Amino acid sequence: MRFCHLERLNITLRSLSPVFIGSGERLSKKEYIFDPHKGMIYFPDFPRLVAFLKSRSLLPAYQDYLLQARNNDFRSFLEQNRITESDYPSFVSYSIEAGEAARASNFREVLTFIKDARGLPYIPGSSVKGAIRTALAAYFLKKGDWSRSRQEIERADRSLPPRRYLARETGNLEKRIFNRLEYKDRRGEVIRGAENDLMRGLRISDSAPLSPENLVLTGKYDRMPDGAVNRLPIFRESLKPGSEARLTMTLDLPVLAKAGLSKKNIEEALHAFSDQHYESFEQYFAESSEDAPNATQQGVDLILGGGAGYVSKTVTYNLYPEREQALALAGRIMVKQFPRHGHAKDAAVHKAAPHTLKTTMYKGQYYQMGRCELILE
Repeated sequence: MRFCHLERLNITLRSLSPVFIGSGERLSKKEYIFDPHKGMIYFPDFPRLVAFLKSRSLLPAYQDYLLQARNNDFRSFLEQNRITESDYPSFVSYSIEAGEAARASNFREVLTFIKDARGLPYIPGSSVKGAIRTALAAYFLKKGDWSRSRQEIERADRSLPPRRYLARETGNLEKRIFNRLEYKDRRGEVIRGAENDLMRGLRISDSAPLSPENLVLTGKYDRMPDGAVNRLPIFRESLKPGSEARLTMTLDLPVLAKAGLSKKNIEEALHAFSDQHYESFEQYFAESSEDAPNATQQGVDLILGGGAGYVSKTVTYNLYPEREQALALAGRIMVKQFPRHGHAKDAAVHKAAPHTLKTTMYKGQYYQMGRCELILE
């Protein structure tokens, strides 16, 4: 739909694999009800829970339970006080499938998905815009001369602490990529700052709320290049594969035109970024017969959310024309940021930096985290 210089597009975002967008909250065993026999997890609404316990004269017992040092799960407390599943509707907000956690001996806490004021999961527009921004950065790095930026990065002071290493150089690179609008101040000088960021021409709404039935608990499976899998005790509320969210994208056509962009370019950038993600990184990890298919059907690829891995959020592998140079830089960054995680061998031995592919498991199949299909209507 067109409104003068604005064009509004409807977006369907379909998850091809589990997608995690974290709320920043971690729930311990005392904050959820885990039923391993049914493979379900129930999440209490705490004001309603307190009212329910008060009606049963159980508040003192509940307070004692919370103060216990040992890590008792909440379901045991309920059973000890004769609170059964038939009582759950009085204080439970929602429930989800436990997924792989139902069989995990090291299941302790839940990283929760972001939710709105009504407690319903949704996809923030900022997350989608951030993924598009990364793809557009890679798109522009294929054009023009970026030797100056590469030289700055190669000459960066490697003695700096991790948070400062490459901070100035990557900040400069980002400005050169995105500050393309050339708006000027009253003196006729180009404004240096966000006013000239081409992403001003792209706005994306938050999605309509989704049902909690779209959520499932997923584990963390780090795959090595040789195919070995390291299963970690991290469990996230994630969107199930096949979940669909509805958003809107508004294009400011004159602003995007100044940067040489259009809807078509955005789709091309997303396609190209996904292709290069495979060529530069994914293909260096052994496949499994248990890998789930994740090809798009109608739209373009988008890698979204947390747990999807370093390469999906950065343009290190897009900066250099030769993969070997990008691999060496990625290896140095990994060693700097995570000195205890064995990254010194990433480039020379594993031929991939970082040396883990971020996957999870759903219904007996492996999925790469965060793979989505974006359909622009």
